[in-house]
Amino acid sequence: MSVDTLKIYEILSASLPEEQAKTIAKAINTAIEADTENKKELLATKVDIANAKTEIITTILKWMFALWLGQIGMLTGIIFAMLKLYFK
Repeated sequence: MSVDTLKIYEILSASLPEEQAKTIAKAINTAIEADTENKKELLATKVDIANAKTEIITTILKWMFALWLGQIGMLTGIIFAMLKLYFK
């Protein structure tokens, strides 16, 4: 957000003394700049989003692989148990 300090000063100087108008304009500008800096820290950039997406995909693939191994182990156990019962 762009703040036009001169415009703020002109509006304030119409009804206030010059020093007060300058002081208020500077205070408003400082407050808006501080708020903008705080918002920049909270916003995610494209790089942040790409890193998060990569991390999520990696985590999902790890869990899928672990679950696939578990399913293969379970199915192998069930098949061996059925074969053992069948050929008894």
